[in-house]
Amino acid sequence: MDRGLRWTKNTVACAFALLTLWTAYWSVVAAPSLARDPRNVRLLLEERSITRGGIYARDGRPIAVNDPRTGRRVYVGPESLAHTIGYSDPLFGKSGLERAYNAELLGLFDGPALPRRFGAAAGRTATGWDVITTIDLDIQSAAEEALQGRKGAVVVLDPADGSVLAMASSPGFHPSRLGEVIAEGDDVLGPLFNRATMGQYPPGSAFKPVILAAALESRAVGPEHVFDDRGFIVVNGMRIDNAGEQAHGTLALDDALAVSSNAAFAELALKAGAGAILETSLALGIGVRPEIAIPASAGRLPPVEELADSAALALIGIGQGTLLVTPLQMAKAAAAIANGGWTVEPRLVASLRSPDGAERPVAHPKPVRAISAGTAHLIRESMIRAVESGTGSQARAPGIAVAGKTGTAENPHGRPHAWFIGFAPARSPRIAFAVVVENGGGGGSTAAPVARAIVSRALVAGSQGD
Repeated sequence: MDRGLRWTKNTVACAFALLTLWTAYWSVVAAPSLARDPRNVRLLLEERSITRGGIYARDGRPIAVNDPRTGRRVYVGPESLAHTIGYSDPLFGKSGLERAYNAELLGLFDGPALPRRFGAAAGRTATGWDVITTIDLDIQSAAEEALQGRKGAVVVLDPADGSVLAMASSPGFHPSRLGEVIAEGDDVLGPLFNRATMGQYPPGSAFKPVILAAALESRAVGPEHVFDDRGFIVVNGMRIDNAGEQAHGTLALDDALAVSSNAAFAELALKAGAGAILETSLALGIGVRPEIAIPASAGRLPPVEELADSAALALIGIGQGTLLVTPLQMAKAAAAIANGGWTVEPRLVASLRSPDGAERPVAHPKPVRAISAGTAHLIRESMIRAVESGTGSQARAPGIAVAGKTGTAENPHGRPHAWFIGFAPARSPRIAFAVVVENGGGGGSTAAPVARAIVSRALVAGSQGD
């Protein structure tokens, strides 16, 4: 009997202790995040007495602000940017930066809440903080215009610090028509889907700079390595052909990238091995969710077990197989090459501005070494050749040296996706970018001209050199 009573007493004591810890967690540890959660009913009620802060471009131009006459949210940015900025709607909730920075826009992250609530009870309206983004509206508009309404995405970064200068997803939408868009949109990948951060695509030959980096970093090959390109390679019974089955003969590494030799890069992947490819890919941000405020996908990097099959390994060498990437990830990888081998985390917000005009910079991770400076230099020179005399010739912009790589990614759902990644000016980069046009066909003929238009708008022709 005594043993049974002791067991019951100990069980009740343990249950009480667990209940106390559970209550303490939600009351103390999780309380701040719960208070700021946009779904919090108390927060929704409190929001009625607050003038929401605005969202602005890097030069101060408004993107999303409150109409002083009606108090309603007004979006004045390009439609291709709506996925990134998001919406704040009394019926449909919040998304994008409107959701991620909801507490800041309401001014609820700074200082005690009690004075605000007393002010609200007295009929006084509080004012939230403004969010100053990194977006350059001129580059954003250039990206939107260059896509010409085709399904796809463009991401443009400052390679020095990861600032997102443009993030275009097409088709776009206007938040003022949100109800209509939702009612009409029976396509799960329709206008509300952010292709720039969530779209997952095989990269095709746009992935070859990553394979080249892996082979050089692992010392599987040296800069002096040459290939004997016969126009195809057979791996474990699977034949991989060059485009048009063209045999290029003897190729140096930079030649192989410039002409986008599938045979050479399948061989390079086999030489580098799965471990080196996965390690370098992860270092460059492939297969990892970017640390960015809005929803973003990690894509799919095949596990090492899957790449034990030499045919699967050869396919990843040309950016095919089960590999999936996002435009944001590819822009980040391009930025690392442009930046001499240092990766930077993409950032959308530069600072917060208080109602009295004081600005508070938003902290950001420091660059991290991903590949050596020597490897980045060789890849950069190869990408310059790809534009000057290779598959990326349609990305050439007057007066500006461009480094880039095309991609024509086969997919089971129709025509190939067209890719182009790169940076400019080539030897003193100010922008790095990734372009994808869904089912666009050839990267050189479809995506490269989009990149050219962006480079021409972003950089003053003739003044930046190379």
